[in-house]
Amino acid sequence: MKTVLVSTLVLLASSAIAPAAHAQSDSQTDQQLAHAVRVAEAHAGVGMSHVFVFAHSGRITLTGWVPERDHVARAEKSAMSVPGVTSVDNWLSPDAGSLNAH
Repeated sequence: MKTVLVSTLVLLASSAIAPAAHAQSDSQTDQQLAHAVRVAEAHAGVGMSHVFVFAHSGRITLTGWVPERDHVARAEKSAMSVPGVTSVDNWLSPDAGSLNAH
């Protein structure tokens, strides 16, 4: 009886841990993808100080402000060049006046 109880508890515990471990690895992958996009955009010359990059399952969302209008398109193009990126939602706005004032 003890063996059955212990086996059942181990099975329940392992099934509860497995989804959490999977979610953590997905989150880590999303973090790594977001970081890779930030690096690619910085190398492309995009002003990144007011840009936020979010990743979820290959989908990238860019939000914030860039110092020049051409940085909006440059950010999207460089994000799409990163391996693993499947789409980009670009919510960036050019806002050179207020960024240069800081």
